[in-house]
Amino acid sequence: MPDLGRLGAGDPERIGDYRLTGVLGEGGQGKVYLGQAPSGGRVAVKVLHARVAADAAIRERFQREAQFARRVAAFCTAQVLDAGIAGERPYLVSEYVLGPSLHELVAADGPRTGGGLERLAIATATALEAIHRVGIVHRDFKPGNVIMGPEGPVVIDFGIARILDGTATTHSMLVGTPGYMAPEQFAGQPAGPASDMFSWAATMVYGATGHRAFAGQHPAAMMGAILSREPDLDGVPDHLRSLLAACLAKDPEARPSTGDVLAALTGRAPETTTPYRGANAAATAPPPGSAAPPRRRVLYRALVVAAVIAAVGLGVRSIVFAPSGTALAGHSDVTLTGHSGPVTAVAVTQLDGRPVAVSGSDDDTVRVWDLTTRKQLGEPLTGHTEGVTSVAVGQLNGKPVAVSGSWDRTVRVWDLTTGEQVGEPLTGHTDRVASVAVGQLDGKPVAVSGSPDDTVRVWELAEGRQVGELSAGHIGGVASVAVGQLDGKPVATSSSTGSGDWDSTVRVWDLTTRKQLGEPFIGHTEGIASVAVGQLDGRPVAVSGSDDDTVRVWDLTTREQIGGPLTGHTGKVASVAMGRLNTRPIAVSAGWDRTVQVWDLTTRERIGEPLTGHTGSVNSVAVGQLDGRPVAVSGGYDTTVRVWDLATHEKAGK
Repeated sequence: MPDLGRLGAGDPERIGDYRLTGVLGEGGQGKVYLGQAPSGGRVAVKVLHARVAADAAIRERFQREAQFARRVAAFCTAQVLDAGIAGERPYLVSEYVLGPSLHELVAADGPRTGGGLERLAIATATALEAIHRVGIVHRDFKPGNVIMGPEGPVVIDFGIARILDGTATTHSMLVGTPGYMAPEQFAGQPAGPASDMFSWAATMVYGATGHRAFAGQHPAAMMGAILSREPDLDGVPDHLRSLLAACLAKDPEARPSTGDVLAALTGRAPETTTPYRGANAAATAPPPGSAAPPRRRVLYRALVVAAVIAAVGLGVRSIVFAPSGTALAGHSDVTLTGHSGPVTAVAVTQLDGRPVAVSGSDDDTVRVWDLTTRKQLGEPLTGHTEGVTSVAVGQLNGKPVAVSGSWDRTVRVWDLTTGEQVGEPLTGHTDRVASVAVGQLDGKPVAVSGSPDDTVRVWELAEGRQVGELSAGHIGGVASVAVGQLDGKPVATSSSTGSGDWDSTVRVWDLTTRKQLGEPFIGHTEGIASVAVGQLDGRPVAVSGSDDDTVRVWDLTTREQIGGPLTGHTGKVASVAMGRLNTRPIAVSAGWDRTVQVWDLTTRERIGEPLTGHTGSVNSVAVGQLDGRPVAVSGGYDTTVRVWDLATHEKAGK
């Protein structure tokens, strides 16, 4: 383990709330300091170099990506604790893990063998799976970014390379480390989870043998070897050789995913869908509305993984792969594919008398789906320059419209009949638009949007202008908004992304006076990702879903929580919706535990078992009607939109 360096003349003594006590290391992107948190605990503080941070686009990207990094589960990774900008220098604070890097350990003590090597492979693959689950790609996985801590291997620096990736051309930077980068990264293609699996395998070769999979005395030679030669697997144990060789395939589509790798290493069931290849991975994305390319990739990967498992000798008797687009467990009537990035938002409406779903994705598009024919209608709605975070549906001048919010800080309106954007983008938010809702104010259609800039804004859709701003309420940023009625008045309900003392509240606003009504609702112990409004026994209520894994119901009139929390999710609740199942008022929730759950709001009991089928976190859910039957529509990290028959689910649960 390297000696702790002292602070030099040019090193700051403090960054934000953290006192810096030493230098842990330095690279092309920035410098890493040992720091002391206000609580007294030790932390690692990575500060981007001034020459890198001078780019405003990098600073903006840093703030955005740091929020995703903080969502990564803490097992096998150094948990990201905080992020900020001090004097225009972005910094990231993470858990400090004491120990040498894998690179240092192998250089000093030799390759890992036996159980130590197995634990290294499983722990690091598990860490990458957690990183990929929240939409992050590491992009610089290498032996130097695996710390051999006292409690096992820990992966660090995930998300840092993503911050630089969008501006690499401007700065003539190669984002990553040449000896461990995937071929597509050298070709200027977007890095995706498959790129991480290439880097993981190259790192495991080094850990098992002490030499690189692709040798070279300088970066150009390494790049040439990666692009044109087979990996050097001499010394890799036989039971790992086939697995690592598969991950080191030149074609990213031929590589196993993290789930496939862990299936091979542990014997768990393999994945059944194509992994997300990155928000802009146009080269590998299927054509809009086409399920054939992903189905072919799944079948190809099935052969690869089956061969790998046989080689590893785990004794798996049979492997069943369900192609993308087929019905999976949990009464899913249909799986709609076409997005090339995680589906972040869904809504349900009617178009020319047909039930349709509208979805937004991290691939920057909004898409419309005919729920009867199960096909995409028209071309994707394009205009957003960054990922779509939210969608809502309504009417404007008698026509059905969708309203979308995005990381690009804009709200946009779309004519669902023509597929055209209505007017100019609505601008004003100083951070991403986290949520949008549609309602009426003084007889006119309005959109309400919420943002981490701590504001809720009101937009008149007919004139395309802002008509109000609700601020000075939330502390931790606005995560979700919904629109309803209270005592005959139009109100907006909002929730916060903060946790603990940093808000974690639901607030209600009078849209006419722009004033907050009463005190905020308090009960959740973590950030509240989603809020919906509706009726329960004739009372206006709000339903909220939180990072504390619970769903709660609030009486908007009495300002009291109705009963205790609804528990059952084993991961953060990302989205909630309200509806009716026959005559019963229900809430539907979606979570990071990959499930959709249905709740009877009268009895406060879950209806049936969780709906399963998504192979990644479920980001959004909506409730609607299809052929006179109640359905839930969900969008997930696995890039799919799924439709669930709630009536069938209710019968199955009895």
